[in-house]
Amino acid sequence: MLYSFLISLLDQFSALNVFRYLTFRTGLSVVSSLLIVFIIGGPFIKFIEFHKITGPIRDDGPISHIVKKTGTPTMGGLLILIGILFGTLLWGDLKNPYVLILLGVVTSFGLLGAIDDYLKIKRANSKGLSAGIKIISQIALSVISVLLLIKFGNNEH
Repeated sequence: MLYSFLISLLDQFSALNVFRYLTFRTGLSVVSSLLIVFIIGGPFIKFIEFHKITGPIRDDGPISHIVKKTGTPTMGGLLILIGILFGTLLWGDLKNPYVLILLGVVTSFGLLGAIDDYLKIKRANSKGLSAGIKIISQIALSVISVLLLIKFGNNEH
């Protein structure tokens, strides 16, 4: 979003040419992602703790693990996903099919993880999605992503 806006001003301000460099935008994306995670991370974790959104711990592990993990908030992947999406949407070239497919892959795998965590919380046990459903879903999402890359990617060598 911001990338497209700044590139549109390139004719008026030649100094904005630095935004054409992928490495520069990558650095800005990392910094933006870190900032948004630092800004919303504390309130997000407090919200999860306040609403007691904690994942159940498997009881077949060592006692020390069970003691340490009890009460640990879950859904932390959502915070990571927000950071990635924020940085990419802000500084990425959204006309690039690779960026769009990457966003789809990250979001779909994040959604799969969120569904798994939700089921663990809802059922109050450590069994979310079955391993079979997870692996089949991951394979299906990967195949879809590869097909999209084949169809929309730049196949020139």
